[in-house]
Amino acid sequence: MVREKISRRRKKGITLIELMITVVMFAALAVTITYVARAVLLTWYSQEIRGGIGVNLNRGIEDMARDLRKARQVQSTANYDEIRIRQGTITSSYYIYYLYNASDSYVPPPAFNQSSYQLKKATLSGGINGTFTYGSGEVIVNDVVPPPTSDLSLSGNLLTVDLTVTHGDETVRSRTQIRPRNV
Repeated sequence: MVREKISRRRKKGITLIELMITVVMFAALAVTITYVARAVLLTWYSQEIRGGIGVNLNRGIEDMARDLRKARQVQSTANYDEIRIRQGTITSSYYIYYLYNASDSYVPPPAFNQSSYQLKKATLSGGINGTFTYGSGEVIVNDVVPPPTSDLSLSGNLLTVDLTVTHGDETVRSRTQIRPRNV
């Protein structure tokens, strides 16, 4: 009878091997869950960055397209990747959309030696062929990849706005063609 009680007690407990197997299984499960969670979070973060880039890029291009559609006169010089416009009928205002990087100088035509630019809109003084201060104006889009990847050009009466934006490892491209209504 004493022997039966001792053998029952031994059967109710767990062995060291069973405990080690359980710990290894939980560790494997924890590693798997961590790996999957990390992959999901990295994907979510990447999509969040791309979404933000896309929203800013599309907003900038829409603002630019609105101005270009209302333009009375449009001009673009080959290899400059800039668009000059005249708006208004009675009193005209002149603007330029151009790519800017503080490390570049504006020596025609621009060299575009940097890896990232800002698309800016500045006021021209002296008409459509007038001058402006390089670096002046409002920023429309940041982190624009330089030409030939990005393109601001005019062919006939059709403007091409093709911008690629890179932020970190994420790249988003948006391309549109605009026909000014008043030209």
